[in-house]
Amino acid sequence: MSSLILATVAMPAFYDKKRNLDNILDYLSQAARDGAQLVVFPEQILQGYLTDTLSWNADNVSWQFAQAEVVDNSASLRRIGALLRQLGLYAVIGMTERHPVRAEVLFNTAVLLGPQGLLGRYRKVHQPGDEKHVYYPGRRFPVFDTPLGRIGMLICYDKVFPESTRQLALQGADIMIMPTAWGYAGDGNDGEEDAMVDAYTLFGRTRALENQCWMVESNLFGQHGNLHYHGHSRIIDPLGRIVADTGPAAGLALATVDIQAEIVRARSVGYIGYHFLKDYVPVSAEPSVLTVQSRHSDPQGDAR
Repeated sequence: MSSLILATVAMPAFYDKKRNLDNILDYLSQAARDGAQLVVFPEQILQGYLTDTLSWNADNVSWQFAQAEVVDNSASLRRIGALLRQLGLYAVIGMTERHPVRAEVLFNTAVLLGPQGLLGRYRKVHQPGDEKHVYYPGRRFPVFDTPLGRIGMLICYDKVFPESTRQLALQGADIMIMPTAWGYAGDGNDGEEDAMVDAYTLFGRTRALENQCWMVESNLFGQHGNLHYHGHSRIIDPLGRIVADTGPAAGLALATVDIQAEIVRARSVGYIGYHFLKDYVPVSAEPSVLTVQSRHSDPQGDAR
């Protein structure tokens, strides 16, 4: 497939699963009218994200447990899947997933769906703040073959760690997809100068460029729980350039792209002829805590 229309959504989330689901279906229909073939939605958009990442909230934890769904038996995903079959679309949806056997085990999950049904899922590996008290971490970064290209997923905080996207790229991912709930550092009054907006932009462009892959990010927008989300759902090309952006608003960002041609360009002549994955040399290093311990135990300070 030479030409592909990607779409990413910035939208508010509510502690009302039916309302969130209806909004997802509306955006899918809108994206289809605009010709999109792949639509990406924010982190946990189906049930809503935690009220905060820095303070435990028993009511919200209870909500997550009550509203979580088993992926293979999800009424919500069946409704989404039926519309995807009708529209011929692919989509990535963020949700709270319940383990199919152990009801007390929840995951922060992104699911990849297409006209043919469930294509894959990714369970968030890196968990910030209060997520550690609610969700079990995932253990791997899978890549899925689709007619649109090879797709890998990460979620929010995963973007901080370069190994996450590097692992996807080394497995041949063409498109790295990141649902997120990335808020302002403050109340949003600093706008584009907000420190968290700046970090979000820096991480996203860097992860795309350093792997010479496409990056599609989808963020929440507006007040949700105690946090205010800035939107900026984006499509970033393999040279780290933002080619579509909702900006600090709800809505759709779309781009017509040639997935393979732009990857080939980035890895051949786009960055003065450097192909980063070809030149990549794995580095083995001790975790910093172990390094510090070794130095304290070695009177010469020569940790090995």
